[in-house]
Amino acid sequence: MMNSEPRRKQSKKTGLLPGSLVYTGAQALPTQISLLRYDAEHFELFENLTVDSAIESVGQSTVNWLIINGFENIEALEKLGTHFGIPALILEDIFNVQHMPKVEDNGNSLFITLKSLSLKSKGKEIEAEQISLFLGANILITFQEKPSQLFDSIIERLQAGKGKGRSRQEDFLAYLLIDHIVDQYYLLLDNSEEQIEKLEQMLLKSPTDELAFLFLDFKKNLSLMRKTIYPLKEEIRYLSREDTEIIQPITRQHLSDIHDHLSHIIQSLDSYREMISAMMDLLLANNSNRMNSIMKTLTLVSTIFIPLTFAAGIYGMNFKYMPELEWKLGYPIFLFLMLCAGLGMYIYMKRKRWF
Repeated sequence: MMNSEPRRKQSKKTGLLPGSLVYTGAQALPTQISLLRYDAEHFELFENLTVDSAIESVGQSTVNWLIINGFENIEALEKLGTHFGIPALILEDIFNVQHMPKVEDNGNSLFITLKSLSLKSKGKEIEAEQISLFLGANILITFQEKPSQLFDSIIERLQAGKGKGRSRQEDFLAYLLIDHIVDQYYLLLDNSEEQIEKLEQMLLKSPTDELAFLFLDFKKNLSLMRKTIYPLKEEIRYLSREDTEIIQPITRQHLSDIHDHLSHIIQSLDSYREMISAMMDLLLANNSNRMNSIMKTLTLVSTIFIPLTFAAGIYGMNFKYMPELEWKLGYPIFLFLMLCAGLGMYIYMKRKRWF
């Protein structure tokens, strides 16, 4: 379900010139700037920087990762974009948090935007956040809508010197961030598989009408995931196969591995959508069969009582001269005949296997 998330309005950009920086999310949070710089021997993290101090702190011989959280301070972000050579149209895409995942290669720089997907506290709703990466000469800048712990594990690994990250350049760092986001997709995939198993058990044990709404919500989540992941797969395919100045060959090999992961995720999502569609069809079929069974039972009962009602209607008329009215045993005989007629029709229908 996605109903509880504040609506994002694309209409905020209506009538504005191209390159206008308008945040299309619900509410822009205060801008926070951090800088992480390192090499094989050193690691430094600077937090709560101003724009000027962030620019001055960028090292010339180190890997530099500038982390931007929040889009409230538009002037500061424009100044950063001007200094690091981020085109105005790319800045516009960064502020447009409804943008589909894409890769834009400008020769000496690379812009990547994608979605981070995570489960909310209830475990059934998916929350999407846009993550934008600008890879330039000696700098990687990431833009997030709000502060989060999404990349904390990567920062901890870099600080501890684990893995190959400390000996590589900014392009490999960008790969690490993208790979980490894709790994989060697998968590959603596992959760989706668990939900399918639960829904299947509910369908077999108690196929209630409320189950249809659960199927619908789950199918919406699958559609959201596929709409988010499929474009990213095509863009990563481009990065892994095309020669770009800013992506080294060894990093392209790792990006190719991400493309394979995304292909597997897409196949799994398509399989889940087919399964949930089949379960919805089965639920509808069960409801139809249950309704048909009810209608069949009512029809048989009505068929039995139609002749009994007819006979009772005749003897319920208030005519003075009716031949059987004076019989002492007329009433019990009449009830006995009605009982025999009903039982006879019941036995006949039973032998015909009408129920």
